[in-house]
Amino acid sequence: MAKLPKETPVVLIMAGGKGERFWPRSRTNSPKQLQKVYSNKTLLRETIDRALTITSLDRIYIGTNATLKAEILKKDPKFPSGNFIIEPEGKNTAPIIALSALYFQKKYGNPNLIVLSADAFIDPVKEFTKTIEQALYETENGMVLLGVKPNRPEVGYGYISTGKPTDVGYTVKAFFEKPDFKTALKYIKKKNFYWNPGIFLFRTETILSELERHAPHILGPLKNGFPFKSFGDLKTAFQMLPSEAIDTAIMEKSNRIRMVEATFNWDDVGSWMSLERILPGDKEKNHHQGKEVLYHKASGNISSVQKELIAFLGVKDLIVVEEPDVLLVTSREGVSEIKAMLSNMRKNKVLQKYLD
Repeated sequence: MAKLPKETPVVLIMAGGKGERFWPRSRTNSPKQLQKVYSNKTLLRETIDRALTITSLDRIYIGTNATLKAEILKKDPKFPSGNFIIEPEGKNTAPIIALSALYFQKKYGNPNLIVLSADAFIDPVKEFTKTIEQALYETENGMVLLGVKPNRPEVGYGYISTGKPTDVGYTVKAFFEKPDFKTALKYIKKKNFYWNPGIFLFRTETILSELERHAPHILGPLKNGFPFKSFGDLKTAFQMLPSEAIDTAIMEKSNRIRMVEATFNWDDVGSWMSLERILPGDKEKNHHQGKEVLYHKASGNISSVQKELIAFLGVKDLIVVEEPDVLLVTSREGVSEIKAMLSNMRKNKVLQKYLD
């Protein structure tokens, strides 16, 4: 078995998303990663605390935009104000990871870099720590991602198929994008298929080398201008970049990918529907977050409210979310239309204030 690296890894937390599917709690200036969704901590704070089990605070960085940086520091003033990688505009994950790798190479040399997202549910944390420690063995051999064993035919996730065993994981045979339900059923029956939770580990030199090889159109404009003399110069470089995920830019092309199986429970906190998998429920599959709730001949409902009591009478499959200025009531099917609804709201000057 490879020798476990002794130096403390660097963690990059991706926290620049809009989180529109969690409206009305998630707003433009305070998206879901800055909100308390399933606990008394924000999603970002949950992620920072998780990262603190594998590294020190001074080596945790947040990738986001300038507006959200200010909001993050308002909510978490003790977080180091210099530990932000600021992107001029959202261009998916490949550009921000490339920019971060250049920064960490200059600051730390060739550290292990662990990339996390700020909107995941992970439990128990001790198993997360254990899995990351195991996965660090594999970074000496290439780029590493974690894989989660599926427990349902999920059509909203990407999948990984594995090949031969390695020291602590497996080689990766192929990546598969979000399948239809019939295909997902086939995937979960195969022993070597896993969900891709988007947790990556690699040496800085390794990811930069693979970007140079497979995505020079992303690395080139950043490397040529780095270190940028001004934010305006970075903004100009970013305008040249495509919006591309690290998965398609690098992972699906490289032959230096390993996967380590996660021993923790994981869920993408992508929409209000995810709460039914995170919050405890009753025998009628109702799930509630708040003070008191009363169900009478009601089933399949999800609620996150602030009232003293919410009562469900003779209804099923409703999602009810209460904020001080907005009450959202939707069917389960309607949840998929939230982004379209918000798009229409942006066209209405009266309603725009409920988006920010």
